[in-house]
Amino acid sequence: MPETQPDLDYAVCSWWTRRWEKVDPESGQRRFYTAELRQDLWGDWLFIKAWGRIGQRPSKVVIAPVMGAAEALELAGQVAKKRRQHGYLEIAVNGQEIG
Repeated sequence: MPETQPDLDYAVCSWWTRRWEKVDPESGQRRFYTAELRQDLWGDWLFIKAWGRIGQRPSKVVIAPVMGAAEALELAGQVAKKRRQHGYLEIAVNGQEIG
C-alpha cells in the first residue's frame, strides 16, 4: 500500500522579512540585522534572526519555532525596539526599501 503524504499548508503570502542596518563611519561599524518568518519543509513556522557585517554572510543565525504569524509579529516588535535602542535603522520590509 503506498504511503500517503500529509497535506502541507504553506502560506507563502504570510512569509516576511525585515532588515535593519547601522553604519557609523567614525567607528567603522557596518552592521545588519534581519528577522524573518518562514515555514520549514513540514509546514511548521520558524522565526529566523541573523546578523553580521554588511556585505558579508551573517556571523550568527538563530532559528526558533513559533506557533504562527501572530507570535512572530510579537517577536519582531521586540527585535525592532531593541534594534532602535542600539542605533539601527529599519531599511527594508519584504525586500522593499523604506523611506
